[in-house]
Amino acid sequence: MAAFFAVWGRYTFVGEDRVVKDEIGDNIHNWSVPLGLTVFYVVSLPLLRLLASRFLSDNIDVKLLLRESMILYNAGQVLLNGWMVYRFLDALVFRDHPFIGGSTRLVDTGASFAVWVHYCDKYLEFFDTYFMVLRGNMNQVSFLHVYHHITIAWAWWIGLKVYPGGDIYFGALFNSFIHVLMYSYYALSLLKIPCPWKKILTQAQLIQFVSVVAYSPFSAARMPMESPWTEYVAYYVQCFEMISLFILFALFYRKAYAKRAAPAKRVSSSASTSTRESDNSTEETSISSIDEFQNESTK
Repeated sequence: MAAFFAVWGRYTFVGEDRVVKDEIGDNIHNWSVPLGLTVFYVVSLPLLRLLASRFLSDNIDVKLLLRESMILYNAGQVLLNGWMVYRFLDALVFRDHPFIGGSTRLVDTGASFAVWVHYCDKYLEFFDTYFMVLRGNMNQVSFLHVYHHITIAWAWWIGLKVYPGGDIYFGALFNSFIHVLMYSYYALSLLKIPCPWKKILTQAQLIQFVSVVAYSPFSAARMPMESPWTEYVAYYVQCFEMISLFILFALFYRKAYAKRAAPAKRVSSSASTSTRESDNSTEETSISSIDEFQNESTK
């Protein structure tokens, strides 16, 4: 895991001046990079599952085997996303990066470099799925999960290609903050430490989608009249991505909640004539079901 972080960092944390001058915008790597990496991601999942089923013996506790690597990965993601949040806030507060209405070519405040790192992190996040496959949690490798990882990489590549500066930071800032909370929860869970914000993670993700969609038209309205149509593509792609994820997350949330609420309702009904002590027990069962749902939904 440390080796993967090292290789990823080697190609991501290049000189900031070179990134914002030569890589961001017109000279960013071409479409073959996101195409090759996302296709590899899709193809690698069934192959990894096959290899895991053949070479990981039933006598091996895979979860225990991967525990240290997963702790390192999640802790690394917390630090990485925390660094992004810091750089975005630094650009806004100390480097005169406008909250809204910044030029698409405003790339020298540090925000665009943080977006570049954020985009590169979308490929590192493929390990979310790889850990699920290796641990045998194939029920978590849903259409929503795979769709999210593939489309978000393409969305950020397009954003950096056609709208490298200015307001592109907003979605990355919000997403990085959510990921600090999410990966902190994962790391704390592996360390058997209770996480106080566990129950709000899915709701926070839904708020993120709504906030980015609400921000976009106000940002687009401040675009200069002479702006080329290509710069508006970033808004269309971003809104499509956020709306589609909101719908998929909401449907998943509703389905999973209903599935868990039904057993809790039956337990509550059967206990309606019991004592106060039994009622308290039923309430604890319901809360446990909701906790279980929150755990799966954030995975």
